[in-house]
Amino acid sequence: MPKYTRKQYLSKECTHAEYYSQFVTASIIASVGRQIGVDRIKASSDQHLNDIPLKEWDRLYLPASDLAAKMKEAGDYLTLSGHVCIAKEAARQISASEG
Repeated sequence: MPKYTRKQYLSKECTHAEYYSQFVTASIIASVGRQIGVDRIKASSDQHLNDIPLKEWDRLYLPASDLAAKMKEAGDYLTLSGHVCIAKEAARQISASEG
């Protein structure tokens, strides 16, 4: 069960990062790192990673077959926007990691 629901997110009981990070897995982090590139992510100078074109975020494959089910448990649906938010949260975790 997700820690936060969509309703809690919309009522500001959690941050954007807290909400979307609950859907990030090790396989999603690996996939984002492989497809966007760890060096590009770490070199990004935009806090929202908008210096990496949106079309690249849109085209990412996230290997989480149960992602839609997890979002449904949170009272949400997997949309392209949500997909990008999850991918960018994974990228932020890559950027914050050492090495």
